[in-house]
Amino acid sequence: MTLLYLVRHGETVLNQEKVYYGRTDCLLNNRGLEQGDNLKNSLSEHSFEFIISSPLQRCVQTAQIISGSEQEILLDHNLVEIDFGLWEGLHHKEISKKFPKQWKDWNEDWQTTPPPGGESFIDMYSRVKKSIYKILSYNDGKKILLVSHKGCLQLITSILLTGSHHLFWNFTFEHGKYSVLELKDGHCTIKSLNCC
Repeated sequence: MTLLYLVRHGETVLNQEKVYYGRTDCLLNNRGLEQGDNLKNSLSEHSFEFIISSPLQRCVQTAQIISGSEQEILLDHNLVEIDFGLWEGLHHKEISKKFPKQWKDWNEDWQTTPPPGGESFIDMYSRVKKSIYKILSYNDGKKILLVSHKGCLQLITSILLTGSHHLFWNFTFEHGKYSVLELKDGHCTIKSLNCC
């Protein structure tokens, strides 16, 4: 049996501004730091064979707070959030005015149409799927802590439940909270969701 603890990074200032910021590399704000401390306390009785994180600072910070810098954090570049390209740091109202055609195209086909200079959902899905299967193949029977982004965590859960991205919009992962998936004999069970 493999236990996968999924953690969404703590809050940042850009979350408060409600802008698109997949690859923009920013630090946790004060609330995010507090959420990290809460996670550390909640998970203090757990021991993880591996801690894996997106390399973006908001995830690494969250992972470091949880581990207390006592355990090596393995960085996986395939677990970064989607790249919004020229839309990074912009609110959707601003995007619709500055990029009306691209915004229309993306809303009509958000799975295969990338933002200008960015990444398509399907490309993100492919790299996340490859990464999570690789992680699990090397860590069968282990207890793993994985710190990443909302989109990645939604994809991981959908992939492990169905082998596809079709349940992507059926889950949400909140800042600074953890969820637990149990994998046994090729079957995935959600044990808990958005705990703190």
